[in-house]
Amino acid sequence: MKISIALATFNGATYLAEQLDSIKRQSLQPVELIISDDASTDGTAEIARRFAREAGFEVKVDVHPKLPGYNENFIRAIMQCTGDVVALCDQDDVWADNKLEAAGAEFRDAAVVAVGHRVQVVDERLRPTSLILPPASVRGKFTGKNLDPWFAPGGMHLLFRRAPIAPWLLHEPPLSKWGRGPAPFDEWIFFLAGLVGKRVMMPDVLAVWRRHSSSFTGSVKSTTETWSPAFRWRLATSVGADSYGYTAEVATSRAELAERVARDLKGASSAKDGATFYRRVSQTWGRRARLHANGSSYAERLLILTDMMRKLDYRRRDSGGLGAKSLLKDSYTALRGPR
Repeated sequence: MKISIALATFNGATYLAEQLDSIKRQSLQPVELIISDDASTDGTAEIARRFAREAGFEVKVDVHPKLPGYNENFIRAIMQCTGDVVALCDQDDVWADNKLEAAGAEFRDAAVVAVGHRVQVVDERLRPTSLILPPASVRGKFTGKNLDPWFAPGGMHLLFRRAPIAPWLLHEPPLSKWGRGPAPFDEWIFFLAGLVGKRVMMPDVLAVWRRHSSSFTGSVKSTTETWSPAFRWRLATSVGADSYGYTAEVATSRAELAERVARDLKGASSAKDGATFYRRVSQTWGRRARLHANGSSYAERLLILTDMMRKLDYRRRDSGGLGAKSLLKDSYTALRGPR
């Protein structure tokens, strides 16, 4: 099995050398490293070219005119990869020496299409925080319908089989659950993997995720706050009908994509199952949006809640349901009315 690394860079000179050194130390060497540089102005390209001369494996440094964003930059890197498996790589993290060997071993199962691992969150000087992501409870092998439908590891956690996934990245993605608009490449890849095979979440911590003020995805403070129980509780209690309606739209867009994949693969059972699964998820969230809508009467809310309970909408989240905590919130809303 040959592993390619897809690394997207933009003005990453401050930390890039540490990441490249960790790639060079891998116990299982990649067949190639593709560095797609988005018109950096700070010496990033020079660091990449210097590394290419001494790496010991093929390194392609693709410096190109500015693209619309990091998403397009990563997809450009992925499309130049030739290995059986692609490992996604940020410019400012550091990998464990055995990352490619440990994660690559999971692909010995031919049904596995994507592999994610855990990461230690650190600050700009690599000092560890108490946060390790994702939670330890998310581990094992998953199909497209036995995992929280909205779970997806970030790109730097992720490796995937190139052949069944990469061509689809040139198509229009479904909507994103992480933010309103099209799904970014990593959310898109992990969802696709569940349509065409199995996904593995490893318990191993195989990289550090460096958080700093210039990071596109946030500082160490904002990251730890986002994952705190208090923040997540505030978020859960503050959203309402509009958010739930959008979630239903996300599920519908995923179901439609799953149906296209099933047609393209001539009835692939996993994609057909994914379409059915997300159609049901969409209906669940649509009912929840109606329950929380302003203007609904007490009687209407009780009827909707009763219907949701009858249709098992509060089954476990890893079965596509809302879970017990949502039942508590929805029961309160049914009795007292929307906020």
